[in-house]
Amino acid sequence: MDEAVAALGNQRQIVKWAYDSKTDLNNVKRFEVVNVGNVIVKLKKINLKGLMPVAEARPMVESIIKNKKKAEKISLKLKGTSLEAIAKTNAVTVQNVATAAIENAVLPNAGNEPKVVGRALGLTLNKISEPIEGNSAVFVVKTKMITKAPNLPKYDLTKLNGMAAQAVGRIIPALKEKATINDNRQEFY
Repeated sequence: MDEAVAALGNQRQIVKWAYDSKTDLNNVKRFEVVNVGNVIVKLKKINLKGLMPVAEARPMVESIIKNKKKAEKISLKLKGTSLEAIAKTNAVTVQNVATAAIENAVLPNAGNEPKVVGRALGLTLNKISEPIEGNSAVFVVKTKMITKAPNLPKYDLTKLNGMAAQAVGRIIPALKEKATINDNRQEFY
């Protein structure tokens, strides 16, 4: 449970009160907060377990859905036999990326695009990709050159440690996504 309360910082006592089963909707309580003074708190809403109502979820997902729909429409326009033809049809320019690597999936003028870089690295040489929905745009890529990594007799320990740290950072969110989690923090808070 997050202890942060807007501009007040960490206020465990307020959060604990809000999650207490004895606290009812529209209850009001005064708290003394160090360096702030008295704070009056009112419990305006209780979110029940389960799916969020559509009206509440809409502001959180509306832009994501709109961007996905825009990407689908744009993808239909990105057809052609060459990057130049596709660019001309859509009034954009072809941009070259000198190097691309999974470890650094940042594209010039586009930002972090791991999906695009991953697809580019998996393409056959000189083959044009299908439209790829990235984080900031829809991309069509062509791999011009592949440089094979040299065979190293042993990896640098720092590189291995960095990769291990990245793996942990990717595993935990994946496990959370797949897990069924019952949030009982209010019982222990």
